[in-house]
Amino acid sequence: MQVQEVVSFLQQTPPFDDLAPHALETLSRDLTVLYLAAGEELQPEPQLLLIRSGLFALHTEQQRITHLQCGDFYGYQLLLTGLADPDTIRCEEDGLVYFLPQESFDKLRHQYKNFDLFFQRLFSRRLHLYQSSQQQTTSTLKVADLVTRRKVSIESSSTVQHAAMLMTEQRVSCVLIEKDEKLVGILTDRDLRSRVLAKNLPASTTVSQVMTKTPQSIEIDRFAFEAIQQMSQHNIHHLPVEEQGKAVGVLTTTDLIRSQQEHPVFLISHIHRQHKAEGLHAITPQVQQLAIQLAEQQIPSYEVSSVLTSIMDALAQSWLQIAEQQLGPAPCVYSWLVFGSQARRDMLPSADQDNALLLEKEPSGAVADYFSALSDIVCHGLASSGQVLCEGHIMASNPELRLSLKGWSGRFAKWLNTPDPQALLNSSIFFDMRLVHGSKGLFNVLQEDVLARCKNNELFLYQLAKNATERQPPLGFFKHFLLEQDGRQRKGLDLKKRGVSLITDLVRVYALSAGIHAVNTRERLALLQQQAVLTQRQQQNLQGAFDVLANLRWQLQAQDLKRGRHLSNLLDPAQLSLLQRHQLKDAFAVLSDEQQILRQRFCREI
Repeated sequence: MQVQEVVSFLQQTPPFDDLAPHALETLSRDLTVLYLAAGEELQPEPQLLLIRSGLFALHTEQQRITHLQCGDFYGYQLLLTGLADPDTIRCEEDGLVYFLPQESFDKLRHQYKNFDLFFQRLFSRRLHLYQSSQQQTTSTLKVADLVTRRKVSIESSSTVQHAAMLMTEQRVSCVLIEKDEKLVGILTDRDLRSRVLAKNLPASTTVSQVMTKTPQSIEIDRFAFEAIQQMSQHNIHHLPVEEQGKAVGVLTTTDLIRSQQEHPVFLISHIHRQHKAEGLHAITPQVQQLAIQLAEQQIPSYEVSSVLTSIMDALAQSWLQIAEQQLGPAPCVYSWLVFGSQARRDMLPSADQDNALLLEKEPSGAVADYFSALSDIVCHGLASSGQVLCEGHIMASNPELRLSLKGWSGRFAKWLNTPDPQALLNSSIFFDMRLVHGSKGLFNVLQEDVLARCKNNELFLYQLAKNATERQPPLGFFKHFLLEQDGRQRKGLDLKKRGVSLITDLVRVYALSAGIHAVNTRERLALLQQQAVLTQRQQQNLQGAFDVLANLRWQLQAQDLKRGRHLSNLLDPAQLSLLQRHQLKDAFAVLSDEQQILRQRFCREI
């Protein structure tokens, strides 16, 4: 056996690729090699089996067949636990296998933490989301990275003089007002100027008379760009920070500026400062450059999606303000809604518009004319800012998507009571909805109505589950992935239609059946596990699968973005490393298993 040839192979095979060269040379001498011809069988022994070439079928006691190929492992369960199922490995295509004895395997586990972690996760079926210790990633800023865990608080019955003295003594620009450890208000130095001194109020004025009641706040584990978005949208300079419902400090604009003035997420603040269409037309190149920067920093998909979604939310809010400046005040209360990936906060650069209007009044006469004009301004404005128009016309510029509360409620009721193919298609878009601008109360009434109708609607959930399991992951019975072709003559795995969308469809069924308000897939999974709708193992596996597929999709689009190509969801599996192929196969396997569980739960005849 050629030692250098074995070393070269191991250097390309996780988790051995993380070992030092001298360790690989020593390891290669511990390996034994075996050639098998088609039809030969292997029985499990206390050693690690690594496939070098060929194709092998693993036959389990439950009559399931799993195919092993180059870079796949077998035997780690026996080595880790001392227990093994009575499996049989049959060679289907001539090939070579390496065997690593238990003594060498145990030694490597003790010497290399990542090596041990890889096989522990592989054994637990948690998609072994393994990263080489040589890889370094940069994460976007969190509120916790910026805020000082220090709060200065008083009671609402205190005087403004006492508040001013306390602010001077503690050298802070605001005080929090609390009652029974709950945040009820905030008083800033600007409040003292504009609400006390400017109005010539006495120093004995109580804080409750001039404070900002029920102020905006943010959780400490949120991203910094979300704080920027919130502060810009509401034109505030102090944002109380909470942890598990209790205030722990205040984030100020000074904190944000001091942290990193050139941080790319300050684009959100820049968008909110634009009051003319010309300023928003120039945003597209900046958004694209931001996406490229995030890709170069190896930011994971879920963080990138949060950033891009916040940018698109900010653009919609700014275009709505410009529209109202041009048209005058709205004739009635309204809510600007978004659906699909923007509602779920999992947007990537290729996402188009999915939006609508919820109106307080019926859209007729002057009301209809006003919101028709407003929708045209906003939708075409968003298109000029980089968020392309929806080819399916799922936009507020479509008069069928400008409805009153009664109209929307009736539309959802029709889809729920008559779940035909078109209704099911609509459910994959409209049942993930979120408020971006306007009346929160109006939106809450609609959302509560829809969730109440969904929760115990067995026929709708049956059809929804059936629809969510019709498309299968693109993994064939044998070793080959099932490739698709787009209109641009590109072949590959469709990571959207055959990947992330299958998981969002599956999770949506569970969320609607449980009446969960969240629409973000990761948040839905966490709540489903908390409510015991899913087991912890299911939640971990589905989130792991979702992250693997979403990250691969983001990496693919980032490459297209850098090269100035059309953004695609088709991944050529030949471009994958062995680790990525392991992860992708595991993700598809988890998805296939979870689809079967969903069928058993909601489609009892299957």
